[in-house]
Amino acid sequence: MSPIEQSAPPGWRVKEGADVDPFQHLNGPFYIADPFEPAAEEAVRLGFRVAPHNCSYSGFAHGGWLSSILDVCLGQNAQAGCAVSHAPTISLSVDFMRGAQPGDWLESRVRLLRATRSLAFCDGVLLGPDGAVARGSGVFKLPSTRSGQAK
Repeated sequence: MSPIEQSAPPGWRVKEGADVDPFQHLNGPFYIADPFEPAAEEAVRLGFRVAPHNCSYSGFAHGGWLSSILDVCLGQNAQAGCAVSHAPTISLSVDFMRGAQPGDWLESRVRLLRATRSLAFCDGVLLGPDGAVARGSGVFKLPSTRSGQAK
């Protein structure tokens, strides 16, 4: 893909810094909507350009990659929405709705449904140029001490 095919649409910036892990380096770049007004339900909006190395032999985005991307989107929202630095995945369920090809732009829409003392519940979709590509729901473990919460 050309650099233009790999770039993000206007209103997105490359996700950089300490919160970019090795998975994101190998499977990205990942983008953050900017400007974006965080809300209680959706604290972060992420975007991705499907690259050839994200695809299976069929030429479409690999289901495992899409599942991982949804895990990142849901988890980032759980972390940001609950003001924690890490929230490991306890459970993840994914439904695939249509294929995504190299060059397709995907972006997340996530809802933080509920947070308890120890768990966060999220659901979301990855939207492509023709609509929803995949939807998922996840449960994330929150640290035992969170900001604004007594020990």
